Amino acid sequence: MNDTGLASHEWWERYKEIVNDDREMEVRGHDKFDDNFYVEIGDDRFLVEMDGGKVREVVPNPTLNDRWAFGVEGDREAWEEFVQETPPPFNHEIIASHYRTAVRNEEGHLKMTGDNKRIFQNLRPFQRALDLMRVAHNDGGS
Repeated sequence: MNDTGLASHEWWERYKEIVNDDREMEVRGHDKFDDNFYVEIGDDRFLVEMDGGKVREVVPNPTLNDRWAFGVEGDREAWEEFVQETPPPFNHEIIASHYRTAVRNEEGHLKMTGDNKRIFQNLRPFQRALDLMRVAHNDGGS
């Protein structure tokens, strides 16, 4: 992992600022989003701690003492596609990507894991938080 690339400390700090400044997280009621989730990028796992639709902290390599309700996993290549300014089909949003992995058993896509009820109760803010990764990765674009 380099210092400014996908999932670097600086990248996560930029992501945190973008989510915390995002009006949609407030305007659409996403400010009620308090469920922590993890992001697994290849062999690296990060816990995204949410509080009122804002990222409180991103914890690299969470332990058993950390808590989360659900997560999203994928190899580095799938994440690199997901965060492109214009991602390829089926890696452009989490439901399409998950479908390709979970239902069609295809490789190279992202997969949601954890408490399905909590995922779908929080789908819109969770999806928005993931989509903002694209904004962070492209220096505010998209």
